[in-house]
Amino acid sequence: MSLATPPESTPPPETTHPADALPENLVRLLFRQAADLVEDGDPIQTELWCSDVLGAVWSATDGDPAAEDTFADAWVAAAEAVDGTDRPAALTALTALSRIASSASARRTAAAAADRIAATGVPRPRWATAVDDLSAGECWHYGDVFGDQETILCAFRRGPNEHAMLVLIDHTLGGIAKDVFFTEAVAGSLADLQYELAATPVAFLEPIEPAAARRRLQQAFTITDGLVEPRVNEELAPHRALALARVRQLPPSIETVTPEPDVEPDALIAEFLAAPEAADLLDTDLAGRWARLLVDRAIAHADVPARVGPGVLDELLLVDVPEHALLDAASKSAMPAVLTAWTRWAGRRQGLPTSALTWLETALEEMLDEFPEAYRDPDAVAHRNTCPDTVDLRSNRPSRLATPLISPSVLRATSGAGKVGRARPK
Repeated sequence: MSLATPPESTPPPETTHPADALPENLVRLLFRQAADLVEDGDPIQTELWCSDVLGAVWSATDGDPAAEDTFADAWVAAAEAVDGTDRPAALTALTALSRIASSASARRTAAAAADRIAATGVPRPRWATAVDDLSAGECWHYGDVFGDQETILCAFRRGPNEHAMLVLIDHTLGGIAKDVFFTEAVAGSLADLQYELAATPVAFLEPIEPAAARRRLQQAFTITDGLVEPRVNEELAPHRALALARVRQLPPSIETVTPEPDVEPDALIAEFLAAPEAADLLDTDLAGRWARLLVDRAIAHADVPARVGPGVLDELLLVDVPEHALLDAASKSAMPAVLTAWTRWAGRRQGLPTSALTWLETALEEMLDEFPEAYRDPDAVAHRNTCPDTVDLRSNRPSRLATPLISPSVLRATSGAGKVGRARPK
């Protein structure tokens, strides 16, 4: 009786250490930079550095939250793997990561690794005792009466030092957090906003409860992270992680937000065409086409339909229409009268004061002067001639147009991240 030949054993799968996920030259660079921050007295510089590193990951991975966690795990493993003179730098990096990482699990992992390294006798960075001595101060809200943009300023104090975070929220692009920056000149930043207020009759500046600021900021960052290639300013990515950490320091809000009621586009367009502001429009078919474009633009950007402001008109005339609308002479000729009527009707509907409406009509005239050049731009011409969601507003086409005219996904995919609309007022 012979014994059967045993099957060949399957070799164990190759395993790699998490630290191997980061290139060696990147690890050396990170800890060389961290070494320069060990002796800092104020943690803010180390926090900004850590936020910059995480921002590079966010930008390179289109904001994939899992990517930051993967990077953080690899960074923690690399920090624990170093020895000798690099240990203080590794502990510095982990201490910052334990406060700045976006996810709670990454912060816990970094904190535990920092404790293990410190337990071996490696001294913590000089600023470590002050890192948690952070308190939130006053918050301010600066915006325009049209609802295009708002800036939220939040002050923070750590021992004798203070700094402010300013976040720009753009509602013409769906309420994204468009820009973030930090400054130690808290009083100076508030003075700058007060100067802007004095120079801009359609703006306001008012204190806001820290809990309300937290709710608005959380919503803005959530919207930003949910978009593909959001049109943010270049300073947002390096400051994003620190901004989220500061938002977590604000008291939680218990206020519930009432969602905007659903709007029926056809009913809204009919309301506009029946309004006294539209009574003198000569071609109601073309006026309806333009009105539908305005409504669909708002829906595509998660904006409030029939909200009007300089940012809305700027995006429409200098970005959306040049890139997404085919016009003939008749539709171009009808555009100024229709947009003027829409602006007056929507402004009245919003309850804008007369001074703001007058200011807005002046801004519209300036944009209409700029429109022909934007429409002839070679990149815009190429885009609208190839984009599958291009809207045909030419007067010899069928009067019933597909809905929506502008797809949110196409807007996100085709609007370059570096292209920033010039919202008026600043």
